[in-house]
Amino acid sequence: MRLTTASIAFLSLFHLSAGQPRHRHVHRHRPHRTIITKRDKITITDSTRSTTTEIPEVVVYVDQDNNTIRTATEQVVYVPVSVDTSKKPATPVSTEATISGLLTTPTPPPIVPSVPATDQQTSFSKPASSVNTYPASSNLPDPPTTPTPISNHSALHGVTYSPYKGNGGCKTADEVDADFALIAKDYGVIRLYGVDCDQVAKAYAAAKNYGNKLFLGIFDINSIDQAVSTMATGLDHDWSMVDTVSVGNELVNNGGATVSQSLGALTEARFRLRDAGYQGPVVVVDTFVAVLAHPELCDQSDYCAVNVHPFFDPNTGADQAGQFVTSTVTKIRSKMSDSSKRIVVTETGWPWQGQSNGAAVPGMDQQSTALSSIKSAYVENAGDVILFTAFNDLWKKPVAGTFMAEQFWGMGGRYSPSDQ
Repeated sequence: MRLTTASIAFLSLFHLSAGQPRHRHVHRHRPHRTIITKRDKITITDSTRSTTTEIPEVVVYVDQDNNTIRTATEQVVYVPVSVDTSKKPATPVSTEATISGLLTTPTPPPIVPSVPATDQQTSFSKPASSVNTYPASSNLPDPPTTPTPISNHSALHGVTYSPYKGNGGCKTADEVDADFALIAKDYGVIRLYGVDCDQVAKAYAAAKNYGNKLFLGIFDINSIDQAVSTMATGLDHDWSMVDTVSVGNELVNNGGATVSQSLGALTEARFRLRDAGYQGPVVVVDTFVAVLAHPELCDQSDYCAVNVHPFFDPNTGADQAGQFVTSTVTKIRSKMSDSSKRIVVTETGWPWQGQSNGAAVPGMDQQSTALSSIKSAYVENAGDVILFTAFNDLWKKPVAGTFMAEQFWGMGGRYSPSDQ
C-alpha cells in the first residue's frame, strides 16, 4: 500500500505526552535512547502545499477496526500534487496486522534528561534484542496486594519536579529546599524522575522539612541496581518517605525499550527495591497511547501509572482538559485485566506560553482554566493525579514539535528562585 494513493484518516490523536523525566536539552538527550533502525520515509500527497515538506511525525498504525497496533516516529514527506511521486518509496507494511489507516499528529521529541557534564549517569543503550531475564517466580518478592495509599496527602494533588537550573546545572540542596518551600503546602507527593544531581538526598531532606512524600524514578533501566543503591543512600534507608518508585518514563512510547524490556526492568526493580527494604508500589510509567496498546504495562505494575496531556490533542480546549483526562482513564480501565485497579495520572497539565495546537491554546488564563478543570475532575480522588510541573523548565530546548511550549508548564507560570 502506498501512502501517496491511499485514503488517510487524519483523526485526532490523544498524543503521547510532553512528559518529563528529563534533563537538559533535547538534542543532548539522544544518547539515552536505544538505536532504532530508521524506516523508509512516508510520502503523502497534499493538495494544500505548494512545495515538498519533510517533517517528523508520530504515526499510529491501526487495524481494520481502528484498534491501535503500534506507534512510531517517522519522517513524513508531504508533496504537492504537481510533484511526481512515482519514485517515492512505498510505505513499509506492518508485520503485526494489515494497516487500514493512520493517525498522525505533530511529533513531540522525547523530553528526558540529558546528562550534565558534571554527572556520571550511564547513558541508555539497551540493544533491541536485550531482554531482562528476571523470571516471575516464587523466589522473587511478591508485589503488595494493594497499593500503598498516599497517607494524609491523599487530599492533595501531586506535582512533578526537576532539580535542574535554567543553565543546565544541578541545583544545590539549599536551592531544592527553597523550591520545596514554595510548593510543599499545595502538593502532597513530589515526583522525581531519576537519581542524578544527588536529587534523592536533596529532595528527601526538603520533603522531611515540609512534610511531603516522594515519588522516585529509575530513569536508566540499564542501571537499576545502581539507582536503587543511590536511592537507599539518599534516603538514609528511610523508605517511609517514598510513595512510589517508577521504572522508566515513556520508554515504550518513545522507542527506548520494548514492552518485554520494560516489564523485565519492572520485575528486576521490584526485586532490588524489596531487597533494599522498600515495600511500596513499583510501576512502569508510559503514555496513555502506549498503555492502551499494551495494557500489560498496567496489569503487571502495582498500580496503573500513565501520562495524559490534553494539550496535545488539537480538538481539546482548556475547559475540556479534565474531561479529556477522565475519558482517557476510562478507556484504559476498559483494557485492563482488573478494571478495579488503581490508575494514577502521573503527568498532566497545560502550558502558559507557546504556540497554539488547534483548539489547545497556551496562556495564563488557559492554564488556570485547564488546571481547574482537571482538579474538578479529581476533586474526590486528588491523590490520583500528578500535575506537570512545579516550575518552568528553562533547561529545556523549545522546539516546534511541542509548540515551543516545553519551558513553560510551571504552575501559574512560576519560576524557580534559582532562575530568577
